[in-house]
Amino acid sequence: MENDEFDIVVIGAGVIGLSLAFRLKRVRQDLKIAVLGDPMNSLMASRAAAGMLAPFGECDRADRFFGFCRESLEKYPGFIAELAGVSDVPVFFSMQGSLMPSAFYGDGWEDQKLFFGQEKIPHEVWTPAKVKEKAPYLSQDCGEVLWVGEGQVNNRQLHDSLSLAMRALGVTVFEKNVTGFIRDESGLESAVTDSGDIKGKKFVLASGSWSGQLGEILGVSLPMKPIKGQMCRVQVVDDLLEYTVHGQLTYIAPWRGGHGFVIGSTMEDRGFDPSVEETVIQSLIDRAAAILPCLKEAPLIESWTGLRPAAEDLMPIMGKSVRYRNLYYSTGHYRNGILQTPNQADYVTGIILETLKEEVAEFSPSRYQL
Repeated sequence: MENDEFDIVVIGAGVIGLSLAFRLKRVRQDLKIAVLGDPMNSLMASRAAAGMLAPFGECDRADRFFGFCRESLEKYPGFIAELAGVSDVPVFFSMQGSLMPSAFYGDGWEDQKLFFGQEKIPHEVWTPAKVKEKAPYLSQDCGEVLWVGEGQVNNRQLHDSLSLAMRALGVTVFEKNVTGFIRDESGLESAVTDSGDIKGKKFVLASGSWSGQLGEILGVSLPMKPIKGQMCRVQVVDDLLEYTVHGQLTYIAPWRGGHGFVIGSTMEDRGFDPSVEETVIQSLIDRAAAILPCLKEAPLIESWTGLRPAAEDLMPIMGKSVRYRNLYYSTGHYRNGILQTPNQADYVTGIILETLKEEVAEFSPSRYQL
């Protein structure tokens, strides 16, 4: 292994790193690509999300980040079809949309409707009578409800499909953490793992919340920290709800196929704390049950913690390093990593292969002198 040299070494085996390797290999089949990463980290990142593809529910201005997320949602149908065709593994994907109940959404309700209209976002305003017709299991206390054209994916199936696609495409995956680098002042030569050194011509840091630790090894300071989110999954029959739901300090995501509903999530600045608190999980269920009452008595299947990689300005860090000639970044995707997956794969591939026409300054590593 130490005698092999890869064209591109992607450090990070979550959906961000795997989708980037997938796109690189689909664009350039001749590339020799390796993906490095401990799969356990994905249990608290890629596999910990709810899979909501929701660029609209939390946005109130049409900035470049909003545009990037919207573009990614538009790419999802083609991306899922392409991925399933390679991996031969189906991935649940839905564009049934999201619901935003006025009674539980909080302040800014009228502003949100105005924003949707100005940006020509697909949406409908449902009266309580229409809510009873279209989503009869919602609480009568929801009041007026906004339907918005968003999507959902089963992110665990997505991660599984990407992992199998690596094998089908001939990408080498090393299920080992990177513990160091062999480098000089201008570039990287190898990534060091417990299984040996992995040599590469180009390297991509795509390790989510763990990117900051690897940055320290490289002598760069990524202003990034993990934001903890506790969440759970309860057993509910599929036909009770076909939409995702945005509430105040909560969301509900039906996973279909007998997988129940995911309920989330907290926002906690507590470092790499993996603990799950029973009282917190119950409060999530209680808030969700105020919107969908059947959740109150639904059996709990599992509860877990996720770690969102949050940069200081809450923008992703994507692009070429200004410190090392052969280092690239795709990290810091915070609350929208699953949503941004297809577009970040295209975007970073374009930067690495030098085919991208225009980079987004707000995402550039140069803003942090990385």
